[in-house]
Amino acid sequence: MKKTAKDEVAVLWRQYRKSKSTAIRNTLVERYIPLVNKMAEIMARRLWPRVNADELASAGYDGLIAAVTSFDLDRGVKFETYCRQRIVGAIRDWQREIDPLGRSGRTFERSLNAVEDRIRAERGEFATSDELADELGLPLSKFVKMKRTVMASHCVPLETPTERRNDSRISSLVPVDPGPSPVQHTERELIRDYLTRGLKEQDRLIITLYYYERLTMAEIGKVLGVSESRVCQRHAEIVEQLRTRFANVACDLVA
Repeated sequence: MKKTAKDEVAVLWRQYRKSKSTAIRNTLVERYIPLVNKMAEIMARRLWPRVNADELASAGYDGLIAAVTSFDLDRGVKFETYCRQRIVGAIRDWQREIDPLGRSGRTFERSLNAVEDRIRAERGEFATSDELADELGLPLSKFVKMKRTVMASHCVPLETPTERRNDSRISSLVPVDPGPSPVQHTERELIRDYLTRGLKEQDRLIITLYYYERLTMAEIGKVLGVSESRVCQRHAEIVEQLRTRFANVACDLVA
């Protein structure tokens, strides 16, 4: 009887479990590369900053390799489910690494935006740099320097990657929409881990992709390989489960 692709993968997993062979590990990694590419294509439209799917896939491969290396067959979890969680984590880690501002810069940016919005709402006009620096408790010189750094982080050169390799000196800059800051994701991870503790791997992934990566139910369905209606149904069940769990828990968490 001819073996199916599923049977062949199962054999590879058993062989890898016994031998921990690098060659077998690499074969398994190659089997699941399409999964990384599919997730990268979906997440490229959602994550900060605007990067192409190939760049996200490169980061996702690290998560795939780590998933294959550490996967335990006895856990009773499908590898695809476990793997998706590691791929998302690897991509988000990479996003944080390339953030030009870092945690302190993003904290300043959020504080600045909040103060600007409040003053504009109260007065109906924009605040001056002196007023903003005073509100934030910063010397004017430091405030101006930090604001310039924030503004520069939202700009990208117009030259193409090829032109940059050719040492182009095009200096025109255009603003880009940064979308959700990677630091904002980081600050919410402890809350996410607390809320989803004890959930199944796939349920944790649904919560992460829907509330943290802002994917639609249809996009999550593509990532998980199930229908949109099934994702909607499972999401409702997870939310009800969390409501029951935390119904009598008093907490002061800021998402």
